Amino acid sequence: MIFHLSMLKLFHSLSSEYFMKVLLYEYRWCDENPEINTSIQTKFQASSGSRYGEKKISVGEPISIEICSEVRCAGSRRDNEWRPCPNNVMGRKKCESCRAREGQFVFTSFDGFNTENLTADDLARIDGSHFVYLALFEKSLVKVGVSKAERQELRQIEQGSHATLFIAQTPNGILARQIETTIRKSGLADKIQSGQKKNFLLPEISLSESEVVLREVLEKHILALDSFPDLKPHLLEAPLFQGWDAFYQIEGVRDRSDKSLINLKLALSESVSGTLVARKGSFVVIETPEEFISINAKDLVGKEIEFDHKSPGIVLNQAIQNSLF
Repeated sequence: MIFHLSMLKLFHSLSSEYFMKVLLYEYRWCDENPEINTSIQTKFQASSGSRYGEKKISVGEPISIEICSEVRCAGSRRDNEWRPCPNNVMGRKKCESCRAREGQFVFTSFDGFNTENLTADDLARIDGSHFVYLALFEKSLVKVGVSKAERQELRQIEQGSHATLFIAQTPNGILARQIETTIRKSGLADKIQSGQKKNFLLPEISLSESEVVLREVLEKHILALDSFPDLKPHLLEAPLFQGWDAFYQIEGVRDRSDKSLINLKLALSESVSGTLVARKGSFVVIETPEEFISINAKDLVGKEIEFDHKSPGIVLNQAIQNSLF
């Protein structure tokens, strides 16, 4: 059975006093509005049995998160249609069957050169204008990436970039991937793990310094395109630099020297409750009476979560150790 997002109201009750346990499918930045602004919301998307829906959250709101189960497959979504996992696979947030239905290969593994495994539907999904960019997370942590033109800004925000230099624009995703792959092979990463990002929620580099670093990285790695003259016309004559901190509202955490910022990976029966004060990429920062707690929302996917409001604070199975940033 297929469930359309627009028809289901699972999370309508999540704005009231009562919350339910739900199986978390995804945490993402909202993209319903064409105008991206600093008040953009994030949302949890989840299911309960055969029902599917979402709960939007904003900075300044109370939030409680409790882990109520181990990991299992949260189902699949394609073309705004969600299906529960047909096999209820345990131990994995996404089973092979659900992964195959979503068909993310064209977005995650396609190098732009080998199209043998792509269908006409795959090619249609990467049609239209794309940008190639360099994204900085910290002075020594820069990656090359690709996004559709309509997601130019949102893609940076949802991955938690500190600053970005847009370096090329192409008429389709194939050419964009070719540029990305060529630069990657010259020695620049195209993926940054969440474990690396958590250490740089508060990067010690200014935006002006970030721009200098990104332009130096571009100057070094753009030479790789000399072997592909057909790709060079897609490079922007004036690469566009942009910073993203205003979207995250993370400066409020940096300015509070009276509280530590602690990264936690919640286990079964553990919880955190307080006020949402910042979001950066997949990380949410919750202020409790004693500290700021950073949670990677990707770690919650595939687990049953209870959002019922609790007294501010954290409940852990053991004391916090070696968690300070």
